[in-house]
Amino acid sequence: MSKKPIETPRKSPKLVEGTSTDEVHDPLDIKHMMHVPQQEDSSNNCGLYTCLFAEYISNDVFDMHSVDIDTKYHRQRYATILWHYGKIKNEDGAISESEVTGTVASKFGGPRIAKEHVLDTTNYPTPRPRIRNLR
Repeated sequence: MSKKPIETPRKSPKLVEGTSTDEVHDPLDIKHMMHVPQQEDSSNNCGLYTCLFAEYISNDVFDMHSVDIDTKYHRQRYATILWHYGKIKNEDGAISESEVTGTVASKFGGPRIAKEHVLDTTNYPTPRPRIRNLR
């Protein structure tokens, strides 16, 4: 004997009292951009481009049609930031990010690192659009 599955009506999850996901429309405005910098087919730089676009957008740079991305420079820049972060984390004996940033105390009484010891990355160059000649 095979049992038939029992169908139960699904309710939409509540977001805020009195609303449901059925009532939420277009949570994000999507804009399709043309002529944005493209990676070469064989470059395997999709992660780098994704990080850079996120960084450009977070710095209010939305017009990227004339941006020339120097992949070697940005790879070295990200590697330097990560290396400094890992070095400080290792020197201070931190195990988790919260122990480095000092945002959350360790559950097990581990070292609590003050934010002053964390590398300030604001002095690292923020990606600036390099204008390329469009001919």
